Amino acid sequence: MSRDTKREIIMQRIKIVKRLENELNRIRTAQFELGYMVLDKPVRDGWIKTFKLRDDILRTKKFKVYHEVLSAIVKEIWGREKRYADKRWDDFFSRNIKNFQRPGIRRLDEKEYSKLSTKAKKCFIEQKRKSYRGYKSIYSCILPRYYFVLSYRRAYTIKRKIISPVLKRREQEVLEILAKPEFRAFSVYYNNNYRLYFNTSKSERRRTKMALSLIKEYRPELSLRINT
Repeated sequence: MSRDTKREIIMQRIKIVKRLENELNRIRTAQFELGYMVLDKPVRDGWIKTFKLRDDILRTKKFKVYHEVLSAIVKEIWGREKRYADKRWDDFFSRNIKNFQRPGIRRLDEKEYSKLSTKAKKCFIEQKRKSYRGYKSIYSCILPRYYFVLSYRRAYTIKRKIISPVLKRREQEVLEILAKPEFRAFSVYYNNNYRLYFNTSKSERRRTKMALSLIKEYRPELSLRINT
């Protein structure tokens, strides 16, 4: 097979892939525009693990202020059952604890802090954190830990997504076509880096390979990410 013939075949496959991807985008847009159907009666849908104010704190004079603070800083985790909510709670905060003051309690940025009332702002302390553009202010809650206790509450579904079986069937057909070996390498749905490695211009492909070789030579840790 000559080089020109191979290039023509590749370009033809790319055109087919782009046409199918555009059709897939139109299908998903049409599916999204169908909207939701409001249920006549809410349906139970799992549990939510979160924090709530203690009963004795609710009987104090400042319980409204404490409730405002808790609503601003609390993080809720959903699970199909309580044990699944506990597992998701542990998994989530084991990965993202650096972004939180402690499990279930997050810090506020300047925009969120500015929305609080004057009394609620007195329950926070300002800290500086290094960012890409110098330092930014974050606000941590200074209320005692025993003010809040872990709790579970029922989760309810009040609406359902409207799904068209015709659109769903056609979407599956397009995805099966894109998954074929001759199209898979050029589809963004199965190869996120295909635009980086493929270019119709030979000089562009050569420059890309040279750049990748330099990365592997001077930054071996990045080359492992590319290979994976």
